[in-house]
Amino acid sequence: MSLATCHYFVTSKRELNRVAGRCMRNHYHLGASVQRIIAAFTFAALLCACGADNAGDAADPDRTVLLPPAQIQLTAALTPFESCEPFLRHVKNNALDMVSPWGIGGGYFPETMEAEMLRGSPQAIADSAPSVPEVEYSTTNIQEAGVDEPDIVKTDGRRIIALVDNTLHVIDATGERLHQLGEFQFKKFWAQDMFLSGDRVVVFGQMHDTTPLLRSVHPRPGWYSPITTLISVDISKKIPRITRRLHIDGSYISSRLVSNAARIVIQSNPTGLEWVYPNGSGLRAEREAKEQNRQLIKESTIDNWVPWFALEDSKGQLLKEGTLTTCKRIYHPASNSGLQMLNIVTVDLGEELFETQLASTSVLADGQTVYSSKNNLYVATTEWFDERQLRAARETSSDQSSTIKTRIHKFDISDPMNTLYRSSGQVIGTVLNQYSMSEHNDHLRVATTNHGWWSPQPEVTSESFVTVLKETEGGLSEVGRVGNIGKGERIYAVRFLGDIATVVTFRQTDPLYTIDLSQPESPKVLGELKIMGYSAYLHPITDNLLLGVGQDASDIGQTLGTQVSLFDISDLSKPIRVDQWQLPGGTSEIEYNARAFLYWPNENLFVLPITTHQIATPDGDAFSGAIASNSMDKHWANVAASSPKI
Repeated sequence: MSLATCHYFVTSKRELNRVAGRCMRNHYHLGASVQRIIAAFTFAALLCACGADNAGDAADPDRTVLLPPAQIQLTAALTPFESCEPFLRHVKNNALDMVSPWGIGGGYFPETMEAEMLRGSPQAIADSAPSVPEVEYSTTNIQEAGVDEPDIVKTDGRRIIALVDNTLHVIDATGERLHQLGEFQFKKFWAQDMFLSGDRVVVFGQMHDTTPLLRSVHPRPGWYSPITTLISVDISKKIPRITRRLHIDGSYISSRLVSNAARIVIQSNPTGLEWVYPNGSGLRAEREAKEQNRQLIKESTIDNWVPWFALEDSKGQLLKEGTLTTCKRIYHPASNSGLQMLNIVTVDLGEELFETQLASTSVLADGQTVYSSKNNLYVATTEWFDERQLRAARETSSDQSSTIKTRIHKFDISDPMNTLYRSSGQVIGTVLNQYSMSEHNDHLRVATTNHGWWSPQPEVTSESFVTVLKETEGGLSEVGRVGNIGKGERIYAVRFLGDIATVVTFRQTDPLYTIDLSQPESPKVLGELKIMGYSAYLHPITDNLLLGVGQDASDIGQTLGTQVSLFDISDLSKPIRVDQWQLPGGTSEIEYNARAFLYWPNENLFVLPITTHQIATPDGDAFSGAIASNSMDKHWANVAASSPKI
C-alpha cells in the first residue's frame, strides 16, 4: 500500500479553492462540492485552532469543592427530596460535618489524571453509527448518530457559523468562494461552543464580568463565582442579533442535542457563604473561625444551596429569575454525597429560548464527563481524595486498587420536554473522556484505567478495564468486566463498534486491543497488535478498516510527530496495520478533540488539521492548516494540504 503526498501552501481563500481543486484533479475526481468542503473545513480548522483552549479550560478544578472519600458515600439509587425543608436540613447537616476554620474543602485529585479530565477529546463511537449523517454538507464529528454535540463551527449546508475571538461569524458557503454575511461580537462573555437550529444559534459560555449578574453573592472579594450563560442569536438577517440571555449559577460542563431538545449540564457550588478565616495563628483563632463558619451554615437559606437563574430579553431587561430546580427534583443518596450539585437543564431549541417553563433535574453530586445516547444521558465523575489519606497510602504502598472509582449517573432523556434521573453506579478506575462510555442493547460499556497512583511506580501497577453495566432495581450494576489490558500503561483511545471494542494503551509501544462484548456477562480480549507510537483517535472507515490518528514514537516512548495509521480488523484475533503516514514534528488537534476530524463517507475522504514547525510556508511560517486524504480499496492519497491566511 502506498501513500502519495500533495502539499501546497495557500495564502488566500481563492488560492485555497484553486489548490484544493488541483490536488483532487491530480489524484481523484471528487467533484466541486467536495472541493468546497475542503475549503470550508480548512477555514473552520483555523477557527478551531483559535478556540482550541476551550476544551482544556472547561475542566477547571476551581469549580469543585474537594471532599475526602471517607465522607462521601454514594448509594446506587438516589431519592428525591419531598420538600425544601428536608433538603435544607440535609445540606446543612453535611456542611456542619465538613466545615473547618477555612470553610469547606481539603481534597486532592491525582496528578496522573488531571490531563485526562480535560473535556473534548473524543475517542469512541457506539453501535458503529456514522459520525457524519448522509447529507450534502459536512457536520460536527459526533459520537452517536442522532445526538448532536456543541462545537465552535456549525453548518447547515448554506451557511458556516463560526465562533472565534468571542465573535460569531456567519459565512456564505453556497458559492465557489466563501464570503462573510455578518458577524456579532460578544462582550464580557467567554463563548465556548454552540448549537445551530434553523435560524437560531444558541451559544454556551461564561460571563467574566466581576459584577454579579445574578442575585448570588460572591463569597469574598476576588473570589470567582462562575456563571454559565446561554445566548440565543437570530441569524435570519444580515446582522445577527441577540434575542435572549439565560444566566445560571455554576460551571458549564457540556451539552447534547436530540432533535430540538438540548440538555445542558452545569456543575454548581453553594453561593453567598462568606467563609471566615482564622484571624492570626493558634488554636483559639482557628476555633473561633470554625464556629463563625458553623453559624454561617446554620443561618443559610435555600438560595445558598440551589443555583439561581436569571432570564433577560434582547435589551438585557430581566424577564424572570429564581432557583433553578425545585426541591422535589433534587436527588440525593441516604448519606453525605457532598455539597456540589449536578444540574441537567432541558431546553427546546425549536422555540424562543425559555418561552415555556424552565425544566431542570439535579443531583447532589459532582460531574465531569458527559456521554449521551438518543434516550439516555450519563454523567461520570472520578472520586476525589483526602490529601492525608493519599500520603498514608503512599507511605504504606499497599494495594488500594479499589480506591479509585468513577461514579456514573444515568438520566432518561426520551421525553424531549423533561429529563428524569434513573440510576447510579460505579466502576474501577478513571475514564479517559466521554468516548470511554458507550450504550448498546440496554448495557453501558465503560473503558477505564486504574493508575495505581498510590504506588512509588504507578506505571508498573496501572491496568485498564472494560466494564459492562446494566440498570437494575439496585442501580447501574456491573454484569461483566475484562481486565489486565495494557498492564503498566494507560488508555489513549477507545472505539466501540457494536459488540466490539477497540482500545489503545501506551507507554512505550501502542498495543491495539480488540475486545468481544457480544456476551455482556463475559467480555474477553480477542486480539492485540503492538506498534511504535499510539493512536489518540480511532475512526471506522469501513466495516473492517479503522483509521488511527496519533503520534509516532521511538522505542523508548519519545513522540516524533503525527502518525496516521490504517488498521485491518477483519480478523479480530489478528488486527494488522496495512498502511501509515507520518509527519515529523507534527501535531493534530484531533489527538485531543475529535470534533476537529472530518470524514466524508460518500467519497472516503477525511480531513486532518495539522501543525508542524518542520515544514515552512513560503512566508517562512510554520505549516498550520489541513491535510485531506482519500482512501479507496486500501489505497491512500493526500489530495490537498493547505495553510491559508484568511
